Amino acid sequence: MFQTHNIGALIKAFLGVAPGARSAGAVNGPAIDRMGYGSATITVVTGAETGTPSARSSTCKLQDSADGSTGWADIAGASVAVAAVDSVGEVDVNLAGAKRYVRVVNTTAFTGGTSPTLLSSATLVLGGADKLPA
Repeated sequence: MFQTHNIGALIKAFLGVAPGARSAGAVNGPAIDRMGYGSATITVVTGAETGTPSARSSTCKLQDSADGSTGWADIAGASVAVAAVDSVGEVDVNLAGAKRYVRVVNTTAFTGGTSPTLLSSATLVLGGADKLPA
């Protein structure tokens, strides 16, 4: 018997962008087939930094594509930024109208510092399934 207090039965989590020490620039996560899911949550997590920058940011956005390899485009309102070390940020996304495949893009930026890096990663949690995930 299905119990509504079991949230794990209603969602499916994916690695959006693998953890790593990021220099300035963008990293594209893998294509994720969102077929059957109507919503998502993007979570970005930061850790330690090196190179003593005066400011840093780790921004994750969600993009969609019809075939999972070409034509990637930003989904409006699907972006979250974190500007501190050892922090977490998240944004909920309505996937109504989104194409079948999605991916997370993580962009890291710095002000100042000497060859700075920031530990960061992202997860994508899909929910609102037409049927329960397997």
